[in-house]
Amino acid sequence: MIKKWGLIWFGMIILSWGLIACSGGESDNSSNVEGESEVKLNFVHWVNEDVGKWEQLINEYEAENPGVKIESTPLVENMDTASYYKQLDLLASAGEKLDVVMFSTAYDLAKRVDAGLMAPINSFLDEEGIDINQTYKNSYSPIDGQYYGLPMKNVTTLVMLNKEHLDEAGLEIPTDWTWEDYKDYAKAMTTDEHYGSYLHSWHDVHSSLKLQGSKENNNLLKADGTSNTENPLVKESLKLRYQLEEVDKSSVPYSDILSQKLNYRQQFFTGEASMIPIASYMVTEWGSFTPDFEIAWAPWPKNNSDSEIYAGMGGDLIGIAESSEHKQEAYDFIRWMSTEGISDQGLWVPSWTEADLEKTLKKLVESTPKPEAIDMESLLYTLEVTNPTETFAPPSYYAEVIKEFSAEVERYLLGEQDIDTTMENIHKRVQAVIGSNK
Repeated sequence: MIKKWGLIWFGMIILSWGLIACSGGESDNSSNVEGESEVKLNFVHWVNEDVGKWEQLINEYEAENPGVKIESTPLVENMDTASYYKQLDLLASAGEKLDVVMFSTAYDLAKRVDAGLMAPINSFLDEEGIDINQTYKNSYSPIDGQYYGLPMKNVTTLVMLNKEHLDEAGLEIPTDWTWEDYKDYAKAMTTDEHYGSYLHSWHDVHSSLKLQGSKENNNLLKADGTSNTENPLVKESLKLRYQLEEVDKSSVPYSDILSQKLNYRQQFFTGEASMIPIASYMVTEWGSFTPDFEIAWAPWPKNNSDSEIYAGMGGDLIGIAESSEHKQEAYDFIRWMSTEGISDQGLWVPSWTEADLEKTLKKLVESTPKPEAIDMESLLYTLEVTNPTETFAPPSYYAEVIKEFSAEVERYLLGEQDIDTTMENIHKRVQAVIGSNK
């Protein structure tokens, strides 16, 4: 979260930036207003005004910070991040002076750090006395010892359940459970009318369920870029999915997902499946579906009953462009935007640990077509008890790793090869990708 944009659109973007630059009257994005210096910061992102409600938010910031003007510029109108990054890279290569830049993932931020687009912010954090891991819940690992952005939106992996199906099976909403419990729940909720579970074709997540809940080494690669496919949790995850789909017959078969081109939203919201491991963006992003049942929420199942609850967290980040001539003002804005700003915006769950989570969730739920469909108690509990797994920005060739991994997983799930052959082939194919990219 791809259409190609042509030269006409690129010309419009360049023209819009030209107008922004010209409106300031000076190359350093500052102008004189009644004898006082006014700092102008251009803030680029992909969220259009209809969704982001930026104007009201920026007016609030400017009122609290006289002498600073924020120019909100969505580089695309269709909310497509792939197109956004193309435009961002074009602007950067053309030498446009940027101030504040938003990213959808730490991976996309890291790519622009490597390209020299972003400025480190450690000195600002040190001066303010901030521990980013304490201030923000979905913090990311530093890049060569430096941080280049602040987490803004928090997206937590969790399990979404059909409360009606839970009640019919006589089950409580899980609050602390394991993958063995998940299997039991899936079997208990499976009937002639629906499956108890649904796992989509995202092999890096739904075929790596146990790996995803590990506090560390929860990726197909390790932080040093070496393969993590020999981690026992990789094999255990594949066996878990196979057990659910082919042995217990309690999760939608992978063959059906492929042949019928199934949609995970459709499967859950129409009651075809009772639960799905997913992420908290589904609190509001129902697509064209409105459920006729109450949605319950549960933490990501644990690998061991005596461990803490860990789950992957991610979300948008906001940073300072290296080309900015007003880095202090830009830092002040991204600190506000990643704390009070995103809280006031009321569109997403903030990563800021001091945010009023219950208040934010109520506002989010009220924005849905059917607020009563959300079980608020289980949602709030799940987000509060979940700890973030350790993360890092994977190398640029990680997409190749996922592709090679997925090819072997598909053969296993379709019954074309056994688990040992699958694991052997995965090790070889992933290692080949790593070797070819050194």
